[in-house]
Amino acid sequence: MKRLFLTGLLMLSVLVGCQAQPEQVQEEDVHEETASAANLPSFLEYYPDNIGNLYKGIPDFREVLEQLPSYGVNGEPSDLDHLYQAFVYEQQENGSITWNDHGARCNACIDSAAYSIEAWQNGTSIEEIREMIENQYGAGTDPVTDEE
Repeated sequence: MKRLFLTGLLMLSVLVGCQAQPEQVQEEDVHEETASAANLPSFLEYYPDNIGNLYKGIPDFREVLEQLPSYGVNGEPSDLDHLYQAFVYEQQENGSITWNDHGARCNACIDSAAYSIEAWQNGTSIEEIREMIENQYGAGTDPVTDEE
């Protein structure tokens, strides 16, 4: 079931670049806290359903996405620490989540997250996933070397 969900999500992510985004261009990320991953942020009401579906799956792949680079809305290196933070800015021990709308506004983030989740489930290593993302978008922010 999860594989079918993610395959559909990957196919839909390709279409996202062609779909309408909110008209207002926004430069600052919007953060919204919810009680848990089961409660999605209200800002998703302004985006296509496939974006909300991607957000639903993101918390399940935290360990993978925290190891991958993040990019800005225009494919430029992001100020975020890793790809997970483009969607979930912060996760508390009590289960509450501070969501980030950066991922919803960023085609590079959407494509990278959907690809990474699918590739990881198919047995692709983090190194191979990172290489594909870097080949597609550039070096970005490297969470592994940034911590050193």
